Amino acid sequence: MIVKNYMTGNPVTIPSSTTFSQTAQLFYENHFDAFPVVDEAMHLLGIISRTDLLKTFIPEYFDLLDDLSFIKDFGALEIDEESAKMMEKLLLADDLMTTKIITVSEDSTLFKAITLMMKNRIRCLPVVRGDKLVGVISRTDILKALLVKKKILEEQ
Repeated sequence: MIVKNYMTGNPVTIPSSTTFSQTAQLFYENHFDAFPVVDEAMHLLGIISRTDLLKTFIPEYFDLLDDLSFIKDFGALEIDEESAKMMEKLLLADDLMTTKIITVSEDSTLFKAITLMMKNRIRCLPVVRGDKLVGVISRTDILKALLVKKKILEEQ
């Protein structure tokens, strides 16, 4: 079971000049876990996730905590509307994206892909051919592939 047979080809991508607001709108409209950030030649520059957007408004030390239920007042984390609007205009995908990108080649096995996702606690992987983006594979794609395989085996 090879990645290229189950990945989403020609994924929705964004240029590094995409604003925070535009990126947030894309997440809202598409319900994706992440967007690859690419240049005109489809070279992968980074990846931006919903978590990357949320971290913009939440202090970095929250990464150290697994459970935030002990915090009684999240109001202390709120930023004023004027600051939020300014951030939306000034922040670009280039500022928000993760540049240490974990990728998988299109000829990798699904086992390798899911192992990378689980080890790194991510939901999807950019799929590359050389240094160019050719697709994205998500945990949902892998689950679908495994369920189809299971059904085929049961029918035999």
